[in-house]
Order: sequence, then C-alpha cells, then structure tokens
Amino acid sequence: MTTQKTNTEKSTEAFISTLYREAARIPPNEYRVWALEQLSRVIDFDATFWGSGNSADIHFHYVCHLGLDEQYAHHLQQTLAINPIKEAVINNLGKPVNMQDVIADDAFYQSELYQKLFKPYGIERILAAGHFDQDNGLYSLISLYRFDRQHVFTEQERQLQERLVFHLVNAVSHAFFLHLRVGSALQQTQDQATSAICDSNGCFHQVQPRFVALLNEYFPNRTGVTLPFAIGTDQTTMEINNLAVSFRALGELFMVTLRLPGPLDTLSQRESQIVEWVCKGLTFKEVAKQLNVAPSTVSNHLYRIYDKIGINSRSELAQLVDSQRSG
Repeated sequence: MTTQKTNTEKSTEAFISTLYREAARIPPNEYRVWALEQLSRVIDFDATFWGSGNSADIHFHYVCHLGLDEQYAHHLQQTLAINPIKEAVINNLGKPVNMQDVIADDAFYQSELYQKLFKPYGIERILAAGHFDQDNGLYSLISLYRFDRQHVFTEQERQLQERLVFHLVNAVSHAFFLHLRVGSALQQTQDQATSAICDSNGCFHQVQPRFVALLNEYFPNRTGVTLPFAIGTDQTTMEINNLAVSFRALGELFMVTLRLPGPLDTLSQRESQIVEWVCKGLTFKEVAKQLNVAPSTVSNHLYRIYDKIGINSRSELAQLVDSQRSG
C-alpha cells in the first residue's frame, strides 16, 4: 500500500510539472486536449469533457473532449434542467462529485437523463468537478467518464481529481498567455503589464491573476464579473482610473492590457506616432514624409519629446519604449 501511494504521488507530481513545463511547446488550441491525455495517465477514464465559460454569459466559450463526439456539449447543455449532477457540482465547487453520491444507481439508470444523454455515449460512471473564480466569473467543468458500470470511481480518485483540477485550469491560462506573449513579442512583467482576453461586452474569456488584482485595486467599487469600462478601439491606449489601458483586437475578441502609466503616456497622439516611427528606424526625412512636414519640424518635435519625458537620446527612447511596451 505504501509503495502504491508513493507511485501515485510521483505520477501526480510529474503530471503537474509537465502541465507547466510543456506549456510553451503545445499550441494553445491543442493544449486542453493534450492536458486531458496527460491526465488519463494519472486517473483512468474512457472519455472526458472540459467546458469553460463565464457566468456573465452562460454558455461554454471553450469545449474539448476525448472519447465523445462534437455534439456532446450541445446535448449536455440541453439536459441541464434534468441533471441533478449539475446542482451537486455547483454546490460543491472545487470538490469533484461522484454520480453515485448524487443519485442511486437504480434511479439513475432508469432516469430520463441517462436515457437521453449518457446511455447513447455508453457512459456508465461519472466524476464531475466544477471550478469557479468569483473575481472574474470564469468557470470550468471537467467531467471524467467510464463505460464499464462495474468500474466505479473511488474516493482516492475523487480526491486526486480535486487536487488536479486547480492545476488544469491555471495551466491552460498560463499556456495561453505564454504563447500570446511570445508570438507578439510582448514584454510583460509582474510589475509592468497584465492582460485579459474579453469579448466586445467585456466578458472575460481568459485572464491573468494580476489583471484582476489591479481591477480590484483601481476599481474598488466594481460589481459583476465583466470589465468595469467599455472596450476601446483596436491599437489604442487610454488612461482610466490612473491605469494605462490598451486594447488590441484578436479576431472577434480583444486583448485588454493594464499597467501603471509611464512617461510615454503623457505624449500626444502625434508625438506617440513620431516615437513609434523613430523607434522603427525611420529617419527624420522619412518621418517628415509620413506627416507631410519639414524634417526640421520632426526634429523639433522629437527634442520636445525628450524634454517632456526626461531623456537625451534615441537609444534612451528605444529603451523606454521597450520597457513600457504593452502590445
């Protein structure tokens, strides 16, 4: 028994380590499925479902599964009204729920829920865990299924899933922003910038912990689980409640980045444009052509910018831009 516990502990620690260590290698759109495949090496199951969404907009934003078809999420949501496991999961967030503890086998296998949802997929045993973050409204449902009715989930497996759901949810967010940061050359540090992915209504799809911490600090009276301000125009930065807030379109979603304002945030729109072109290596003459002004005008603008933000050279300007870049 002691040896088995030791082996289980080792495999569990290896699983957790692998989730974070391999985050940079696995494409974000494949990460959830990959993570569930790794989980199958720690807890035995025949099929699994992972759905994530936001309580402000009740439907799954992200869905993945193993051993099921593309219609399963639709069938699952259609039967929520007759699903007692759902209520048990909501009432025990963070603690996996074993089907057997919610409804007796005889009643379950005769139920409308079993006949409509689980029986067509061959699902006989269920271990479902819900995770919810009240600061941002993000929730996840991770359900493990077995096709053999005799192969029940044990209490040890329930406790193991309880421990691992936290890491699954956090690792997928870590992986998402890691790839986003590398792919767009973002230079974000804990003291500098932090991001969230939102829809046009300000509903969170992914969010970094520091983002929520800054919202709570600078918007202490905010209510609900959406952004406390409207989504701005793509590729713009504005100051809101003493925070520099940047917006970048990602298809139908937006990356919203928060940071403490820096010297560059005091510049006018034209000054910011000149800084951008200069830092891209354009000469005064090339910048002047873009603005339809004389090169001397660009030079005068640049030196006023130096005085305004307290620097003396292009190299210092480039360093300042790099250190404050937020995407």
